Amino acid sequence: MQQTQTRDPDALLVATFRNMALPNPARTAAEGRPIFDDMEVCEIRIPGSRNWSSYPVHAHSHWRVDPFTGEQTSITYAQRFEHQYRQFQAQTQQTKSGTPLEFATFLTEGQRAGLRGQNIYTVEQLAAIDGQELKNLGPNGRDQKNRADEYLAAARENAPATQLQAELEALRAKNMALAEDNEALKRTGGEGQFKDMDLDQIREFITTQTGQAPVGSLNRKALVRMALDARPDKAA
Repeated sequence: MQQTQTRDPDALLVATFRNMALPNPARTAAEGRPIFDDMEVCEIRIPGSRNWSSYPVHAHSHWRVDPFTGEQTSITYAQRFEHQYRQFQAQTQQTKSGTPLEFATFLTEGQRAGLRGQNIYTVEQLAAIDGQELKNLGPNGRDQKNRADEYLAAARENAPATQLQAELEALRAKNMALAEDNEALKRTGGEGQFKDMDLDQIREFITTQTGQAPVGSLNRKALVRMALDARPDKAA
């Protein structure tokens, strides 16, 4: 009797791990200058395709179901591609947090390259350098340090205005989302066809129409909005 072999779909994927500098909006708004944090990410590519996806390594990838107990366990990308992640960790360098030198307009590209060669990657690191390490930067080192200090001081002074602008933009985005919700409800006379459905029925409708079940503990308003967007007649 011929046995059917089940192929692991992940065996066809190319998964690589690396550090990526991501914006930190909260600290950027609070301190008035661009702040970036290093984050480990998993990049997944499909052979023969130009498309690829990137995910935080400790984010949820999928559920693993125990065949005996039926218990579900959340699997991260680090766990999903465990072998590749171990290889990545073996070469990991210390991460950094701060304002990258690219945002230091008082530096030339050549000066930035020279500072990176001295393991200085952020404005904060440049401002904090002193002693022999400062002498190692050469005759322009003191001037670069002073200008980094001035950059940080100016950013702290402007931080309240920057934070206020960020809060206004967030409020504007929230108001726009609410306006879209209200417009959708007006077009359908409220909840429309979903007003007599319970939450499980609405979830089932969304799953049927989109092929993907809603994730998380969503309230009724959020589910109705998803259902409205999933209606086959929406385009009409």
